[in-house]
Amino acid sequence: MTRSLRSDEAIAWPALLVAAECGDAAAAQAELAAGADVNQSDDDGWSALHLSALNAHASMVEALLGHPDIDVNCRNRWKSTPLSLASARGHYACILAIVGHPQADINAKAEYYGRTALIEAAKNGHLNVVRLLVERGADVNATDKSGRNNALIEAIKGRHYAIAEYLLATGKLNFLNKDIRLNALIWAGSSHDQPFIEKLEAAICKFFDGN
Repeated sequence: MTRSLRSDEAIAWPALLVAAECGDAAAAQAELAAGADVNQSDDDGWSALHLSALNAHASMVEALLGHPDIDVNCRNRWKSTPLSLASARGHYACILAIVGHPQADINAKAEYYGRTALIEAAKNGHLNVVRLLVERGADVNATDKSGRNNALIEAIKGRHYAIAEYLLATGKLNFLNKDIRLNALIWAGSSHDQPFIEKLEAAICKFFDGN
C-alpha cells in the first residue's frame, strides 16, 4: 500500500497532514500547539501518524506519540495501522517508537488480507523488524484472513530463510494446525533448499515430540 501527496491534496489537506507527509516535525508541533486534532484524518482515514510511519519520518512519529490524545492504533480505510504500514516497509526507528507506546496493539490486523505487522515484516524480508516485534510480544502464530498463512509461511514464500530460521528457533511456533503445517512444508519443498527443508521438518518433529 502506498500513499503520496497530490497537488490537489496539498490544498485540501489540513496543515498537520501536510507536515506529516513532508516530515516537518516543527510545523506539526506548531499545529498541535495551536489546537489541531492529533488524530484528524483525510477521507480515506489517513492520519498524521499513518503518513509519518509510512514515510519513515521517525522524529515525526515520536512527536505525535508524545501527544496525550494520540490514537496509536488508528485505522485508515483499509484498517491498516501505522505499525503495520511501517513494518511492511521496514522502517525500524518508527516501529521502535510505536511498539514503545503503552497502548500499541502489536497484533492488530489490517482488513484486506488480515495480516499482522509481524506477517508484513516477514513477507517483505525485514529480519531486524521481525526480531523486534517478536521480542516485544508479537504472536508468531497469528494467521492472515485465510487462516493458511502466518509469518513463517510468508517468509518461506519470499525465500527469506534467515527470517524463517529465526522464527523456527524461537520455539514458539505451533504446528497443530494441519493447514499451516502442510502449507509450510509445501512452500519449503518448492524451494528445493534441502538444508532448510530439513530444519523445518526437524522443528515440526520436535514440536510433536514435546506435546
